[in-house]
Amino acid sequence: MSSTRWNRTFDVLLVQPAQGEFVRGRIFEPGVEIPLNLTCLAAYLEQAHRIRTEILDLRLHEDPRAVLRDVMETYRFSVVGISAHSSEIENGGKVAHYIKEHRPEIPVVVGGHHASAVPRETLSEYPAFDYLIQGEGERSFAAFVQAYLAGEDLDTLRGLAYRSEEGIRVNPHEELIDDLDQLPLTAREKIDMGRYQPKPATGNFLRLPSTGIMASRGCPFACAYCSKGVWHRSLRFRSPENVVREIESCIERYRTYDFRFYDDALTSPSWDLSLFCSLLLNNRIRISWNCYSRVDQVDEEKLRLMKEAGCYHIKYGVEFGTDKALRLSRKNTTLEQARRAVEITKKAGIECKASFIFGIPGETEEDCEDTLAFALELSPDLASFYPFDLFPGSLFHRTAQKDSGKHARETLPREVTERITRKAYYRFYCRPRYVWQRGKKILRHPKRELLVLADGLRLFGRSLVRSLLGQGANKAASGDA
Repeated sequence: MSSTRWNRTFDVLLVQPAQGEFVRGRIFEPGVEIPLNLTCLAAYLEQAHRIRTEILDLRLHEDPRAVLRDVMETYRFSVVGISAHSSEIENGGKVAHYIKEHRPEIPVVVGGHHASAVPRETLSEYPAFDYLIQGEGERSFAAFVQAYLAGEDLDTLRGLAYRSEEGIRVNPHEELIDDLDQLPLTAREKIDMGRYQPKPATGNFLRLPSTGIMASRGCPFACAYCSKGVWHRSLRFRSPENVVREIESCIERYRTYDFRFYDDALTSPSWDLSLFCSLLLNNRIRISWNCYSRVDQVDEEKLRLMKEAGCYHIKYGVEFGTDKALRLSRKNTTLEQARRAVEITKKAGIECKASFIFGIPGETEEDCEDTLAFALELSPDLASFYPFDLFPGSLFHRTAQKDSGKHARETLPREVTERITRKAYYRFYCRPRYVWQRGKKILRHPKRELLVLADGLRLFGRSLVRSLLGQGANKAASGDA
C-alpha cells in the first residue's frame, strides 16, 4: 500500500487493478508506472472538496486478492473508485465482484479509458460495477461522491452512467476543465514513490528515482487505431511555470531529478516548450527528462534547446513503414518526416526510440515486412514493436462493430502479427550495427546501460523460452484479484 500509514476510516478507496495479460505478455515490459490518474483524482477530491481518500495499487502486489481482503477487513470507507485501461478492465471487474461479495452496500464506480470509450458495454459486461464515470473524472466523480454521501439524487449527474429500469442510461459528459493550473499538484504522498520504476530495457529513465509527470491533457489527432474516450480530441496545457513548480516540489519532497512526460503532444506548437526549457535553465534546475513526440513536430533548434534543458530521450510513434499503412491509419505523417526526425534527434545528442505496429486492417504480411525493413533503415537507439490490437473507442473498433466480417477478412490473424513482432525484435536488436551503436553509450552512462543490457537479455531469454514452448504469451494470471 502506501509508505505512509493509512487512516483507519476515510471516504473513498481508489483502486488501480492488476495489469492484464496484454501487458504482462509483451516482450518489453513497461514496468509499473505511477498512477497519475488516481493521484490527480485524490488531490482534487481532498484539496477541492475535503473528501478523504486512499490509493490501493494492486499492480504492486504478488497476491492482489489477499491485499484487497486485508483492506476490506481493516479499513472503513464509503465509496470505491476503480480506474482501468482496456488491458486492466477484466481485473477491475474481479475487484468489483470481490467488493460486492463482501461489502455489498458500498457503491463501486468504474472510470478510465476503457469505461469512457464504451460505457454501455462496460456496464453490461461487468455487473459488479454499480456506476460508471465517463470522460475527465475530477468534477463528475467529486459530484457523485458528494451526492452519495449526502443521500442526494444521483440520476442527473453529468458524466455518470448507470442501470435504470429502462436499461443502461448514459448522461451527458461533464465539461472539460479549461484551466489546468487551477488543479492541485498530484498527490504523490498517497503512494510509495520508491516502488514505481520503469523497466531498464524501455529506456524510460536516466537515473533513479524517477517519476511520471504530465504538462497537458488530450491529443488533437485522429489516428484510427487510438481511442479518445477520456479527453476526446481536446488539447489543454498547464503553464510552463506550473509544470516547473511540480518539478521543484518533486526535487524538494522526494529528491527526484528524473521525469517521464506522458503527454501525447508535449512538443506541439500549442505549448511554449521554449519557455519551459528556459525556466529550467535560468533557474538552474538540473533534471533529466524524456517525452513523446510526433515526427512532424520537431526541428533542430527545438531539439538543441530540449537537450540543453535536460531531455535525453524522445519516443516517436512512427508506427508504419509504408505510405499505404500511414494512409489507412490516418496518421498524417510521412516516411520522410520519420527519417528526418530520427536523424536530427540523434544529431542533437538525444536518445531516440521509435514504436511500430504490425497488422492494422488492410495490411498484408508484405506491408508488415516493409515496416520492419523501415525500422532497420531508421535504426533508432531503441525500438518497440506491437501486434495490432483493436482498442475500444478507436475508429477501427467502431468500424469492426459495424461489420465484423469485413474486419476479420481485412485483418491479419493474431498468430501472424505476433510472429512478425517476435521476428522484428530479434532482427532489430541482434544486428552488429545496433550492438555497436548501443555499445558506444556505455562509456557515457555505464550504470544505466548495463541495466538496459541485463534487462534486455532477460526479456529476450524469456520470450525465446515462450516461443520454443509454443506459449506465445504469459499465462501466469494467478495473481489477479
